[in-house]
Amino acid sequence: MSTRGYIEGLVEEGSAIALPELTRGRWPNALYHLADRGGIGTIAISGAALTDEQEQALLRFRFAQYAAAGFVDPELAERDGMTQEPLPEAEHDTVNCVAFSAEDGCLLAYLALRVPAAAPAGTTLRSRERPLLPLEEHFGWGALNRLKLLPDVPLDRIRELGRFVKNHRPGAHTGLAARAVLEVCVAGFRVLTGPLRSSVDAFVGEFEDVVARRHLEFLHAPFVMLRGGLPAFPGEHFLAPALAGRARYPFAGWISDVTVAGARLDAIETALATAGDAGLTALAALSDTAVERPPSSLEPTGGVPSLANTPLPQRETGLRERLRARERGRELRSYRALATLSETEATTLRTLLEEVTVPSGEHDLTRGACSDAIYFIDRGRAEVRGMGRAEVLGPRELFGEIGLLTGQPRNADVVARTTLRLLRLGRDTFSRYVESLPDVVGELRSLALSRSAIQPEGVS
Repeated sequence: MSTRGYIEGLVEEGSAIALPELTRGRWPNALYHLADRGGIGTIAISGAALTDEQEQALLRFRFAQYAAAGFVDPELAERDGMTQEPLPEAEHDTVNCVAFSAEDGCLLAYLALRVPAAAPAGTTLRSRERPLLPLEEHFGWGALNRLKLLPDVPLDRIRELGRFVKNHRPGAHTGLAARAVLEVCVAGFRVLTGPLRSSVDAFVGEFEDVVARRHLEFLHAPFVMLRGGLPAFPGEHFLAPALAGRARYPFAGWISDVTVAGARLDAIETALATAGDAGLTALAALSDTAVERPPSSLEPTGGVPSLANTPLPQRETGLRERLRARERGRELRSYRALATLSETEATTLRTLLEEVTVPSGEHDLTRGACSDAIYFIDRGRAEVRGMGRAEVLGPRELFGEIGLLTGQPRNADVVARTTLRLLRLGRDTFSRYVESLPDVVGELRSLALSRSAIQPEGVS
């Protein structure tokens, strides 16, 4: 069988999966259950309340829809004989929102409310040593850490909206497919604002700037979207094509904000319950309703800092190039002043720095000159001469911060002891991207003060 034939078989088989038992019984363990609305049933239920067979069926269904959308690496899938995605850690705690045919239980759409991996009590997004959220597995640590409120929320009070798929081959149920996608969205938000309201503070996720984003906006759910980053899976991953040639962005919302959207959910459900063309007309009318979405409580004063929100060319950047750019960004975080940057911020900042080479013996900075940049030493050694003493700096150290922070002329000479490779952070770039980050500026000020205490004129 060809690779194409293997994938085609997975899609056909997975898209035909039905769970007839969903159409029967009351499901007392369900967090949300709707038996039949216009031919569609919907259930929201934790993995722990499902049988192994039911859980495996959902995994196969999801995998088939990834494959149909071109998100699966076909050669890797055939090589490893994959018929479903691996069962993720904490999947049994995931709330599965499933829309199905009320007639025969054929699966039509799916959305997961995913629980973060187990972590010690008190762990938050600010914690360095913690499991990454699923979205951070390819955006990197700290992708959401510049938002208000969210970075200090206990990890176990966050849910990630993910694995959002529709049946690409619904067959006889084609007429139900579009509404089924809306039904799982409604189910997810009814659960977040209902049964989980006392235990969850925020939802997060990622999307392409289409489809999923439009559904969030259709629900009038306030959220913050961050446009920075170069998402990439480290090493070989079956979902790598989901990132290649595409642009994806993380987002987050505050549950208390969503509770005010209850009237909107009611209106959507009324339209979903209206039969035939009248129901489609009612949904279309809701889509055309021009309503300004209220701001999210997670929106920082003044907006998301530029360094976390500057788009990089995702579609034009291959996965290998993304990983290399991310690695160069991680190298920046080895400088103490930049250690608090997220991977997104460090990657972006690295693209903005100018590389400068200074031959051995030449001056890089001259006393009395204008202070126009901070220099990070990537390779080589530099000697700082001022006030009758010398200081030698090497890789992962920097100079020039005093002059840039104070605006005063430089009060020391800096001479290359060896050939120097420097990364130059100019004043304009500093003002636009770094000056608004109190943690970074605080470290730079601390370094400047410590140098000033040792050397009366400072080292600039």
